Amino acid sequence: MKVWWHLSGYISHRRAGEAYRHCLPLTGSCMAGSLEEADLAVVHEDPVFWPEIFAARPALGRMPVAGYAVWEGGRLPEVYRPGLALVAEVWTASSFSARAMEQGHPRVRVLPHVVEAATPEADDLRWAAELVGEERYFFSIMDAVNPRKNLEALLRVFARVHGVARDVRLVVKQYRGNASLGGLPGVVSLSGDLSEGRLAALHRGALAYVAPHCGEAWGLGLSEAMSHGVPVLATGWSGNMDFMDEGNSVPLHYTLEPVGNRMASLLPHFTSDMLWARVDESHLEREMLRLIRRGPNPAMCARARAVSERFSPARVARILGVLLRELSYSKNIR
Repeated sequence: MKVWWHLSGYISHRRAGEAYRHCLPLTGSCMAGSLEEADLAVVHEDPVFWPEIFAARPALGRMPVAGYAVWEGGRLPEVYRPGLALVAEVWTASSFSARAMEQGHPRVRVLPHVVEAATPEADDLRWAAELVGEERYFFSIMDAVNPRKNLEALLRVFARVHGVARDVRLVVKQYRGNASLGGLPGVVSLSGDLSEGRLAALHRGALAYVAPHCGEAWGLGLSEAMSHGVPVLATGWSGNMDFMDEGNSVPLHYTLEPVGNRMASLLPHFTSDMLWARVDESHLEREMLRLIRRGPNPAMCARARAVSERFSPARVARILGVLLRELSYSKNIR
């Protein structure tokens, strides 16, 4: 089969989509040179944009189309419904995200993300060592603009941890915007693009990867950290629980609370009465201090590393191949 795969411009969606496209040869399929010669299509983008994409490419209306999308909350955004009505199937990353998508479409399939550990070069390892010196550090990849990532909670907790362990650092890689964190004791802030090798070097050297998020459809940074055998401390709710458990990571305690007006005003997908998770900051603090005092558990690190086998390109390609064959028999117009 020849597959036309539309990629999102959003960094995490694009990265996931590129990994799926690299899996296509393992399924016996290939990328179509154009939409007109494709047997079927995958539109990997926020569903808000699907009507526009379909309108600009009438050929999509004449072939089976899967819409790939993710959602970080428990309730489907109303703005997704017009787009969902255009596709034969919806593919998404996790069972959590699937439960939301099923509120707007009868055919939802889970296609987990590919998890591969990049190998840092010697120059990457030297760069990371020069950045943090000999000191231990926690690592997190954060969007300071998005309250869902909960950078504020991470900084609050680290301030208390740093008050006890002055020689520990927090390295924050910001991927959208560049919030000024330079004045915070012990915090190293990085902005701009980093190579896969440099990110891998930061993962490998970290005491733990920390993500006190309010909700994730999957959590690429979390699964990537685990592929390097790094302890992950992350809110124990939403899509990351498809690959996290108490044996391979530290799912943090949480309570559910309304999203509130701040997030709803930033992104209209959310309404203020939707629920998301509020991490237990005291639990996060205890676990960070425990790692400082005792170090990582080797058995947990080994089980964390196993996620790269569970979600290897070969295994994800087998799931993708089944989905492509099922899609080829479906009709695009519902």
